[in-house]
Amino acid sequence: MKRSLAIIAVTLASLTLAACATSSATTGAGLTASQWELTSWPGHEIPHGDNGEPVILSFQDNGKEASVSGRAWCNRFNAPYVLREGSRLTIGHAAATRMACMGKAMEFESAFLDKLQALDRYKIDGKTLQLFAVDGEVMTLQARDKEAGAAAVGNK
Repeated sequence: MKRSLAIIAVTLASLTLAACATSSATTGAGLTASQWELTSWPGHEIPHGDNGEPVILSFQDNGKEASVSGRAWCNRFNAPYVLREGSRLTIGHAAATRMACMGKAMEFESAFLDKLQALDRYKIDGKTLQLFAVDGEVMTLQARDKEAGAAAVGNK
């Protein structure tokens, strides 16, 4: 009898953990927990410090609408997103401010916003977020404190 209760308890605990993992993957709890700073995108110079403001992504989901906003270099943007099973991510067309920026910044922003629409899935490992595009390109971002990141985005 004790053995049966132990097996039932372990099974229930396993099912609870599995449900939490599934819920987290489809609700994007990991995406919304932090702001994310772009740190690597092969073939692109990543703006930060002296060569421009950092590229920041902030995912929000109020249960009805999900959106990602942030800074693409010198302009801010906002776009809807949808999460599906298996860490699948689709980001829609971004609305962006149109501040006059140096040519290099405008080229980067255009490529970056286009790439966001080409994303297919994401992976979070600790404080690292990887965004995978359908063409195989991978953008790597690092978690930032949500409040500090919000202040940094608001300063520009």
